[in-house]
Amino acid sequence: MAVPIERKLPDLSKDLIDVLDERFPSRCPDPKDDDRDIWIKTGRRQVVEFLIDVYDEQHTTLITPKD
Repeated sequence: MAVPIERKLPDLSKDLIDVLDERFPSRCPDPKDDDRDIWIKTGRRQVVEFLIDVYDEQHTTLITPKD
């Protein structure tokens, strides 16, 4: 079983996540973009995906049974 990675970040707001998700949407690269622009856009989106994951972790309640 994998040990969860502890991410020590301040609480994220849903409003922030929504704005970033809208500003940097997940979409296919534009064929007119050069390699550098594609990688920049990909990196931006990866940050948004990371923050969405952190937000989900922060707002998920895990209930574990007692032994």
